[in-house]
Amino acid sequence: MLILDAHAHCGLTLPFEKLQPYWEAARIDGGVLFAPVEEIYDRYDYSFTDSQFYQQSRKRVHAYLESLQGKTIFTYWFIWNDFAFPPNSFKGIKWHRHSSEPEYNYSSERFEPCLNYICSKKLPIIIEEEFHYTLELLQKIDGRSVAIIPHLGMLNGGYARLKQAGVFENTAVYVDTALAGSNEIRDFTQNYGPDRILFGSDFPFGVPAKELAKLENIFSGAELKKVLGENLLALLPA
Repeated sequence: MLILDAHAHCGLTLPFEKLQPYWEAARIDGGVLFAPVEEIYDRYDYSFTDSQFYQQSRKRVHAYLESLQGKTIFTYWFIWNDFAFPPNSFKGIKWHRHSSEPEYNYSSERFEPCLNYICSKKLPIIIEEEFHYTLELLQKIDGRSVAIIPHLGMLNGGYARLKQAGVFENTAVYVDTALAGSNEIRDFTQNYGPDRILFGSDFPFGVPAKELAKLENIFSGAELKKVLGENLLALLPA
C-alpha cells in the first residue's frame, strides 16, 4: 500500500534528514513538503510587512525544497504578500496564517492575478486562514482548483463551524487529517465519503506514526488506500 503524508514541514531550519527517519519508521513512502513558517515571514510581528532578509529566505527555502523533489516527494509553494507565481516544478500551494500573525494583503494588485494563475494550473491549495478569510478565498477560487482545509478545519474556525457554513458540501474542497480528532474524521466520512480525505502528519508538530495509526483505526481496505495515498495522487497535477 502506497502511503503518502500530505502535510509535512521541511526547510533549511528543519531539513529532510530530520523528517526522513519518522517517515521510514511509519512505512511512509513520501508525501508533500512545504516550508516552515519562520522561513517565509515573521509570524511573531503582527505589523510585519516584508524585508530583504525574508525575501532571500523564501528564495533559499524554495530552492532547497526543489532539490528534494522526486517520484514520491512533492513540494508546495508557500504564498506570501509578494504573491510570487510558483515555478512549474511545484505541485501545490501553501496558504497560511493564524489570527495573531501578519495578514495577507488581499487588496494588493498582485493578489488576484496570482490566485488566477494558481487556479489555471489546477494546483491544490492548502488554506489555513481565519474563518472569514477562508470563506472569501473559497468563493474566489470558485471550484477552479482543489482547496484543502488542513486539520479538518481546526485552525480555520473549527470543523463544526465550517460544516455549518456548507464548506464541505463543495466537492472541490478536501481535508487533511493532521492532528484532527477521530470523531471529526468519522463525521466527515459519514457525511461526505472518503474520497476527499488526505492523510497528514503536520510534522514536526505531529508524529507521523501516531497520525497514521489514528487512520488505521478508522479505515480499512479500499477506503484506507484512498485516504493514505490514492486521493492525494489523484488531485496532484501531472
